[in-house]
Amino acid sequence: MDRLKTFLKVPVVPIEDFGLNGDALEAEGFAYLAARSVEGLPLSLPTTTGVKAPATGGVLFKGS
Repeated sequence: MDRLKTFLKVPVVPIEDFGLNGDALEAEGFAYLAARSVEGLPLSLPTTTGVKAPATGGVLFKGS
C-alpha cells in the first residue's frame, strides 16, 4: 500500500477503514471470477483492462 501511495500520489487506506472485511471481499471477488469462468464468460475486457478482445481466465481443472 505504501508503494501505491508513492506511485499514485493519492491517499491509500485499508478497506477495513470503510467498515468492510478485506478478506471476505477478496474471497467474493475470486468467487465472482470463478463463476464467470465456469460460464465461459470473459474475465478481462477491452474497456476495463485494455486487452484487444474479451479474454477468459483459461481452463478449469477437473481432477479425478
